[in-house]
Amino acid sequence: MPAITGYITLSRQMAMERQMEVIANNLSNMSSTGYKSESVLFEEYLEQTTDGDTISYVRDYGTSRDLSEGEFKSTENPMDVAITKGGYMKVETDTGMYYSRNGNLRLDAIGQLVTDEGFPILDDAGQPIVLTPEDPTLTIAKDGSVSNSQGLLAKLAIVSFENEQNLSPIGSGLYKTDDTEIPPLDVSVMQGMLETSNVLPIKEITKMIDLSRSYQSTANLMQEDGDLTTEAIESLGRV
Repeated sequence: MPAITGYITLSRQMAMERQMEVIANNLSNMSSTGYKSESVLFEEYLEQTTDGDTISYVRDYGTSRDLSEGEFKSTENPMDVAITKGGYMKVETDTGMYYSRNGNLRLDAIGQLVTDEGFPILDDAGQPIVLTPEDPTLTIAKDGSVSNSQGLLAKLAIVSFENEQNLSPIGSGLYKTDDTEIPPLDVSVMQGMLETSNVLPIKEITKMIDLSRSYQSTANLMQEDGDLTTEAIESLGRV
């Protein structure tokens, strides 16, 4: 039984370590534009022993994102955009096309509208959006239409998905998925605004404190289990 207790508590510790990593990642991204906080998903794993008993382990099998919107803040920067509800921009990178809600945009050296990391934002025809050098000013309408004083230039490709939880974050505010794009419903693009992270620092810190206490309690249980095993071995040795 002591060995079984050790396996059970070890599985719990491993799950808590994973949970701590996710909380730490949330806190490190509390200032990241458009970031969605994550939480760990757990499940019970049952194993039958040779004696016919059932042992219950805990393991994490994935993460879930809080898809609620962050706060929309005005920046007065015409290059910044915030997207309401479940809309995503399409971004072209060296390794393929991805999706993003991070509207912290800028112009690169050739006049392309790009992300803060320099990846081109695509229009609804799948092409980079280029502003004419003689008129770099732009207006972005609620439907994503990009214009300057010479007229309409392009329209931001804004898409949605049936299940946003299937989007996998790859860093720099980008997501990838094999799911089919669907037209967004009631999505608006707001120029001169940015969506803040939806991470609640106090909530995450509270979770971290509670988790630290649980981890210490589990470590104490493992120590007691180890002491019992040592005591049993020593008793057998004396016999």
